Amino acid sequence: MTTNGFSAPLFTPGALPPGKDKHHIVVLEGIHASMPSFDFPHTIDIYPRTTPAEVAERIKDATIVIACVVPVTPHDMDKAPHLGILAVMAVGIQWVDKQDCARRGVTVTKCPGGNVDAVTEHFLGLYFAARKRIVEVHNATTKTNEWLEKGTLTKMWPSGPPMGCRQETLGIMGYGTLGTRLETLAKSVGFGEVLVSERKNASTVRPGRASFDEVLKRATVIGVCLPKDHDTIDLIGETELRMMRKDALVVNIARGGIVNERALATALKEGWIAGAATDVLETEPGGPGTSPLIPDVAKGEDEVPNLTISSHIAWFTQSTIQNYQRLLKEGIEGWVNGTLQQSADKVHKVVVVHNGRVWN
Repeated sequence: MTTNGFSAPLFTPGALPPGKDKHHIVVLEGIHASMPSFDFPHTIDIYPRTTPAEVAERIKDATIVIACVVPVTPHDMDKAPHLGILAVMAVGIQWVDKQDCARRGVTVTKCPGGNVDAVTEHFLGLYFAARKRIVEVHNATTKTNEWLEKGTLTKMWPSGPPMGCRQETLGIMGYGTLGTRLETLAKSVGFGEVLVSERKNASTVRPGRASFDEVLKRATVIGVCLPKDHDTIDLIGETELRMMRKDALVVNIARGGIVNERALATALKEGWIAGAATDVLETEPGGPGTSPLIPDVAKGEDEVPNLTISSHIAWFTQSTIQNYQRLLKEGIEGWVNGTLQQSADKVHKVVVVHNGRVWN
């Protein structure tokens, strides 16, 4: 190991293994998006899907691995002696063991900000679906005679008409790129008030923010858009759900497990809150019986009421795919060309781990 003129150690980014004249790329989840073209000599294996048990065998000869959701663990990397870069075609990388990658000299990149517009727009879709119960109304209209017999479906709101945007108070949990964009969109569509939550259990409240408990008690819509980490798992559980208004909605566009699924199912069944919508689940892909939010009706389990679920699809737009392809290409080619680190304290924005250092 040598140095490169900066303070960080150099693990020879882009170097080919002895006896090899091309890089070998392994794509573990090709179903999500087409790969960009890469402007360096390489071979490539693209697998539509990969289970955790298949990762080690598939990456054993790779110098470059492209992943998305399926974890590439330290155990998997033990079987891949030539691995130089793990490129994650996503924004969230909670599953990556950054310290282990730094120790190995494996570069890690991601696609920061690539899906912001898409995900925050999807929040609005989920909000309107939940508040206006669009899925339930559709099902009642297409699968029953209720509208024909009763002449109206307004009684699906037993407590009276739902709020419109001007009556809503949005509480944003997570004020990074997603949260700030969500604030802009919410104000644009006419939300009456926007509260930005301070961290849970924080000793002080920063200017422009409201305490975590105040947001829970005042908000009519909780927007969850913060990263999943050790201190955000079960951020919203039974205690927090019981603190909320009975007319409140919870909309999760972040990661499964930040809102405790069993507690949320109970809250909806017992009417602690008015409704919820989520694009993410703790176990994905999901289906009947995989989550407390998706009971297996065929086995006699009761459905969770006033709940809308989409299949981790919030990111999926043309612009997101283009952003991901561009950022993926920039990260991998930057590693191959040795240009990801631009100075002693500056790296390309896609970099998470590089030259033996965790950058973000």
